Amino acid sequence: MIQSGFRRCDMAADAAVLHEVCAYFDEKAPVLFFKLSPSGVILEANAHATALAGRPLAGEQFQNLIVNFTGELDISAFSEASGPERLFHIHTRSGLPQSFYFSFKPVSDYILVFGRLDTQEIEAMRKEVVSLNQELNNLMRQLHQKNAQLSRLNQEKNQFLGMAAHDLRKPIGLIIAYSEFLIEEAAGLLGKEHQGFLNTINSSCTFMKRLVDDFLDVSAIEAGRFDLDLQPTEIMDVLEQSLTLNHLQSVKKGISLEVQAQEDIPRAFLDASKIEQVITNLVSNAIEHTRPGTAVFIRLSCDNEAILFSVQDQGPGIAPEEMDKLFKPFEKTSAKKTGGEKSTGLGMLITRKIIESHGGRIWVDSPPGEGATVSFILPHQRR
Repeated sequence: MIQSGFRRCDMAADAAVLHEVCAYFDEKAPVLFFKLSPSGVILEANAHATALAGRPLAGEQFQNLIVNFTGELDISAFSEASGPERLFHIHTRSGLPQSFYFSFKPVSDYILVFGRLDTQEIEAMRKEVVSLNQELNNLMRQLHQKNAQLSRLNQEKNQFLGMAAHDLRKPIGLIIAYSEFLIEEAAGLLGKEHQGFLNTINSSCTFMKRLVDDFLDVSAIEAGRFDLDLQPTEIMDVLEQSLTLNHLQSVKKGISLEVQAQEDIPRAFLDASKIEQVITNLVSNAIEHTRPGTAVFIRLSCDNEAILFSVQDQGPGIAPEEMDKLFKPFEKTSAKKTGGEKSTGLGMLITRKIIESHGGRIWVDSPPGEGATVSFILPHQRR
């Protein structure tokens, strides 16, 4: 088209028009233009060719631009006036080859090379992009449907767990109460075997109650109903209540609970029952992992902004590669509990949720051979 336009131009009368056309062709047109020596060296290249290659091209061999070209390019063989266009794939700055149809036109002592895009390739790519977009849209619709289905099933699961756990809590509590009564009142009337039966009933039901409580908490968390009752709270009162709940467990294993608490810790806005649940769980875990006859260290301090609490056990510790398991549901580390106690695998998940809901943070340190220390911080005030 450009060549036929040139032929229609009166070169003398339309020099200004020709200059504008040549300037556009050289600087703005999305086509390739090269001026080559008879040996194929690029003498000049238009702006589009330079931008496509990402570097100045003058002085390079034209054949170096062609993808997977081997041998020596015979420019003269392509330079017949009536010769067909040649399809070549060109290296680009993006690393992706681009296809052009080239025409070679001899002019005195140099050769003009014109390159136009392979429109068939562009159309094929356009169709491929449209097809991929349609496929992506279909996959997105399916994903939204699956997510909605999973959300509904998860909600139904939480409702079922909540109802089942709630209905189980009362009868399990009664079994625990009656088994404890029989253990205390009928100890002298029963043989060791029957006393063992009662102890097994009591410990199994105690574990079941912990499991039920954990299921209720997880259901509330996943359902977005994990509300806090924040009140000005003496953290020492909460700690003392937690230690009372863990006293019998520590006595059975001969483990002392060593408390190191800073004096005059100010009140903090807390949900006392949930923080008590956290401390009770952490101390209980420490007792379960600590060797009998040793101690669990509980430390409480504060600064101007937050309260710091930590529980250190004297157990086997936690391997660095297993740290990520601690706060995941139903995940367990290889660290064995010294008394063979059972675990629901939900306690640390619930603990972290409670601490984070208070605006705090929880973490674990476990130097090799020194047991594990679980720490958390809570702000003094959170309104």
